[in-house]
Amino acid sequence: MIEQIIMTVVTTLIGYFVGRRRTNADTDNQILRNLELSIGIYTKIIEDLKSEIHQLNHKVQDLENKVEELMKENKKLKNYKGL
Repeated sequence: MIEQIIMTVVTTLIGYFVGRRRTNADTDNQILRNLELSIGIYTKIIEDLKSEIHQLNHKVQDLENKVEELMKENKKLKNYKGL
């Protein structure tokens, strides 16, 4: 009878520790999967933002060129009218 109790306790403890290790491993795997997904999402966001920044830089350059042209034209008009 005592042998059965000891065997039951030992079996239960072994099962607990094996199950605990597996649960921890599964949890770690899930954390890694979530991290990979997060990195993928952030990478996509960063790429989108880089593209948007690139487009905005082109717009800024175009606008600076237009302002420069308008300033030249304004200067010519002032000189023409004698202001």
